[in-house]
Amino acid sequence: MNTRQPSYDRIQSPSSKHACVASERHAGPAPPRLLSWVQRYQAQIHLGAIPLLLLLTAAVYGLVYATGGVKYVYAHSMYLVILLAGFIYGMPGGALTGALAALALGPFMPIDVSTGEAQQTLNWLYRGGFFIMAGAFCGTARDCVQRYLSHIQWLRYHDSSSTLANRQALLTHLNAAPDPSQHSEQGYLAMISVENMLEMETAYGPEVSDEIILQLSRRLQNMEAGDIRTYRVNAHQLAVTLTSASNCGIEKRLTQLSDAFSRPFRFDTLSIHADITAGYTTLPGPNEDPETCLRQAETALRRAAERSQRWVRFTPELDAASNQDTLELLAELKTALGSNQLTLHYQPKICLLSDAVLGVEALMRWQHPERGSIPPGRFIPRAEHSTLIDQLTAWAIDTALAQLVTWQAQGLTLSVAVNVSTRNLLDPNFVDSVLSLLDKHQVDGALLELEITEGAFMLDFERTTAELTRLANANITLSIDDFGTGYSSLQYLDALPVSMLKIDQSFIKSLARNSSSAPIVRAAINMAHDLGIQVVAEGVETRTAFELLRELGCDVAQGYFMARPMPAAQFNDWHTDTQGYFRPG
Repeated sequence: MNTRQPSYDRIQSPSSKHACVASERHAGPAPPRLLSWVQRYQAQIHLGAIPLLLLLTAAVYGLVYATGGVKYVYAHSMYLVILLAGFIYGMPGGALTGALAALALGPFMPIDVSTGEAQQTLNWLYRGGFFIMAGAFCGTARDCVQRYLSHIQWLRYHDSSSTLANRQALLTHLNAAPDPSQHSEQGYLAMISVENMLEMETAYGPEVSDEIILQLSRRLQNMEAGDIRTYRVNAHQLAVTLTSASNCGIEKRLTQLSDAFSRPFRFDTLSIHADITAGYTTLPGPNEDPETCLRQAETALRRAAERSQRWVRFTPELDAASNQDTLELLAELKTALGSNQLTLHYQPKICLLSDAVLGVEALMRWQHPERGSIPPGRFIPRAEHSTLIDQLTAWAIDTALAQLVTWQAQGLTLSVAVNVSTRNLLDPNFVDSVLSLLDKHQVDGALLELEITEGAFMLDFERTTAELTRLANANITLSIDDFGTGYSSLQYLDALPVSMLKIDQSFIKSLARNSSSAPIVRAAINMAHDLGIQVVAEGVETRTAFELLRELGCDVAQGYFMARPMPAAQFNDWHTDTQGYFRPG
């Protein structure tokens, strides 16, 4: 670490930078082929143009002399030479060629060759002035075009607002990077993200992102740690290429980077804290795709952000291909909703006091025409982070209520539980849609149970409580799912209009008389009963757990020990065989 580095880094951008930024933002990208062609063309003609220009000047001189002198219009042919010189060599070359042409057609060229009459000095100086101005003008225009093309080329590889190298420059560097196997030091690519950048921009304006990124880059460059290159790949992320002799070494260097970023940043007169995470991977070999390397680092960065870790190394388990597959599944999920690919399976819920089948939980299944059976864990968690979960939940409730109506017609009176996502509770139309579905199927609200994860209450507790109260007033049973895995239940359980909680299966699967889970389950059951709330144990897979839950006073059990989730037709047969009662054999 560089101990001389100050506690705060303040990047003062020169006024010239701000003067050019405006023009940069208005400049569009130029085709790479055009830029490379112009550069090759100029390089080829630049060296060989001087003899050509001298030859052309002499040729025009000879033409003017052979046609009788400057009194005739052939002297204007010299402008072609002057303009060509300005195009090739710019303003100095154009002006110099204009002066040379003025001399060639000045004192050394008579007005009339046949009489030998010499020109007046003022005349050839006047003409020479126009030659010089024409060359200077053409050269200036050429210089402006050249600067513009160079500027466009610069924009291809730099971020205009911060002047740092950009994503394209990073990919170019990765393509040109030497084979890591040929060197003693291993190269790495790290993606560094400011996770709270949106919060800072909301508070201080968009300029803060450029300032923080510049200070991040400066702290990196000030580190006494070998070859470090920084690239701004988007508004709140930097990519860094660095080297290290071993994996241990790279982790040590990333720790140094994290320590450097932990100090406050400076914006105007304010001190700002930045939440910074990083993901890294090894630099690609000669036959590997730089884009793949970049995606790997971004995948590791996402995992670091999800786990609130300072940095995470990419592993095959984090492969972005799985994320790509998930996105493809989501694209097909909407089609599945309208093509009967989705079905509901029903798992019985058994009363531990009477062994009667009280109801079922509806669980979604997806039978893809090409991929086969797709487990819910692959598509539901991702759908919960998109608007598609609203359609899935509405479909599940609609289908479950339709099945209840069918069972009622067959003489079965059961309740059905449907899982509700956190996103559903944030939808202002969710409660109205549930009530509308109850009215559509003419089903009593008491037969519908909505299971809500406890973390969902923390997002907007007052609004969530009001919405849940509306559902409870319609006699709908509300239960807290996965109880014991969150952090909000003990604080808000008494205030919420819930009448049932489900102890998470992680406590039930290992439940035995001498297990550490038994006291936790006993305490949860007693607490819920004291609040007038019934308890459901999910994940019951053994007779021991079933009997122990009965002794502990649990109300309802659900799990593989009683029955696995099954289609409606199979459930009908199971219910008929058990005559509505589960009797453990």
